[in-house]
Amino acid sequence: MTGGSCIFTVVDRGKANSLLHRAQQMGVRRGTIFLGEGTMSSRLLDLLGISETRKEVLLMAVPEGVSDALYGMLMDEFHMHKRNRGIAFSVPYRQYDPENKAPSVFSRQTDAPHVCLITVLERGLGTECMGKARAAGARGGTILHAHGAGVPRDFYFPLVVEPQKDMVMIVAPRESAPAIRDAIYTGMRLERKGSGILFALPVLRTLGLYEGKASEKAVMG
Repeated sequence: MTGGSCIFTVVDRGKANSLLHRAQQMGVRRGTIFLGEGTMSSRLLDLLGISETRKEVLLMAVPEGVSDALYGMLMDEFHMHKRNRGIAFSVPYRQYDPENKAPSVFSRQTDAPHVCLITVLERGLGTECMGKARAAGARGGTILHAHGAGVPRDFYFPLVVEPQKDMVMIVAPRESAPAIRDAIYTGMRLERKGSGILFALPVLRTLGLYEGKASEKAVMG
């Protein structure tokens, strides 16, 4: 199996296409764009009633040897090391090779400096989920809208209506992630069957994350 990074970028609506085009020029072969809402807390934005901003999430499969150049491009051309220019983070992956019959071994990335918490809930609960996460220390997150693909909840013969979902994506420092995870699990009552799912992914590199006081620089791993 060959490895690489799944690089997520969160940018303002309308910028993901040009970002993907530049990444493809650098050797990235695949990318998918999702529409979402940013939820970074801001006192001014809250007062204006626009605390949620329209975002695009670009997911790219980046082969080994391309990540460094890609992050350099995100800084030089898209200025993602500056505040409010977007964020990027990397999750490791291994590509499946049907010709390789050797068993694959996936080690837990216990040394990952950040964690991406992803929660899938019924549509409309994403904002409440972010409230629980912020109370436990989360700085912000992104809400994506999706369709469930399991057993449909409602049947209207001859039509099948699939339930809509909110997917909440939060990147947090490893030491803060357990408290945020527990707050979401308890606050959203995920122990109930069918109430949602919550899982975590290791994040090995970040760009554009601001933590702590406003005067701090962006976190770049």
